[in-house]
Amino acid sequence: MKSKIATVGAPIAVIALIVSLVLVAIFQTKAQEQDHAVAVTVPVELKAGGSVRGGSIGLLVTVGNENAEGSEWNQAAAGAQVALERFNRAGAGITLVTEDDRGTASGALAAVRSLAEQNVSGIIVATRGKHLKEAIDLAQQLDIPLIFPYDSPDAEGTWSFQVDDHSMKNLMAVHNAGQRLIRLDQENFGGVEYPADQVVKVTAGTDTEQLARDLSQQVKDSKVPVAIAINADPYLQARVVRSLQDLGVDAELILAPGATSPAFGASYLSGEVKRSTINAVSIGYDSGDAVALKSDGEGRSMSAYLQMVKIMSDSSDATSPLGDQPFSEVAGAADSRSHDSLVAFVRAMEGSPSHKAKDVKETLEGLKLSPADGVTSGSLDFSSQHAVQAKPVLLASSIGNLDMRGSLPSARAGVQWFPKA
Repeated sequence: MKSKIATVGAPIAVIALIVSLVLVAIFQTKAQEQDHAVAVTVPVELKAGGSVRGGSIGLLVTVGNENAEGSEWNQAAAGAQVALERFNRAGAGITLVTEDDRGTASGALAAVRSLAEQNVSGIIVATRGKHLKEAIDLAQQLDIPLIFPYDSPDAEGTWSFQVDDHSMKNLMAVHNAGQRLIRLDQENFGGVEYPADQVVKVTAGTDTEQLARDLSQQVKDSKVPVAIAINADPYLQARVVRSLQDLGVDAELILAPGATSPAFGASYLSGEVKRSTINAVSIGYDSGDAVALKSDGEGRSMSAYLQMVKIMSDSSDATSPLGDQPFSEVAGAADSRSHDSLVAFVRAMEGSPSHKAKDVKETLEGLKLSPADGVTSGSLDFSSQHAVQAKPVLLASSIGNLDMRGSLPSARAGVQWFPKA
């Protein structure tokens, strides 16, 4: 971002204090983790070595409605813009080049070609789905490293911030012990198929109210507790959850990782919501705003990230990554995982002999990061394809805002995710 943004806003300590009083009954006490030598206060700006100056990083997003595969993460990708601003305020002089793949295979191929022609050092793929396969193959041929904050492809030269399928199945097997599991599978969605006692096929056009009535009767007739796993895109997940919740179906709901996307919350909360809680869990890492309430290095790093979100939201000059709307319109959705993806690429560029994608890829393969490097997600180790080193956890949800991003023009209640107690 070329124009400098003025620093405004209340100190993070004050915000955290107010929020902690509200959330003390919600979030469990956790043992303090290693501090990773993070300062007591983390500066909003992130410093990088002079070797990164003039470098560029690609960002691939999908813009569209629910028919565009991967579009649920479009606004979440604004976290990368936050990281860019943090580095450039400290004089890094790097560029974020954003392309829209439109949710199609041809669009994804064209986007990767365009980014390659613009000599990006790596690409943050802030979308997901089968339409990316050929684009991933092309990136492999061109030796361009790819970081997927919201997907988990099995391909060389790619890294993911998502939980691997094996770990998800193991964790869910323990959690579901003694329950009858009904799994709803959306046609052509993919996703993780947990072992189930019954599988029900659904589509985007499924009458979710009738589905809820059918499932409600099965739950009532069952002699053992029932859990319902919804293996679908966030838009359909939200509709099914609304229908089940409105009918008062007494079953725990197990949601796919896309439930943590901005699109799930927006879809679920559209119209009148009858309940203020959601009887649902998902599997992931602790990467929500509530991390800022921790007293360790991870908490302070998240606090600094959220402060920059607030600064950019209050600025009339800040825009979304595509530059098509004010940043304030996406500030509530800007996600820390896309932020950490850009931080990782910048740190790899620091240790690389050049900005060439092949050199940065080789450096990234041995990179290890902690909150001291600017990431909010704890430790990252890129010697593993699944780079997040924290243990995956069950995530519980709550409706409401943590009010840690300032006064957002588009602010309204959202769905927040945090470790289940």
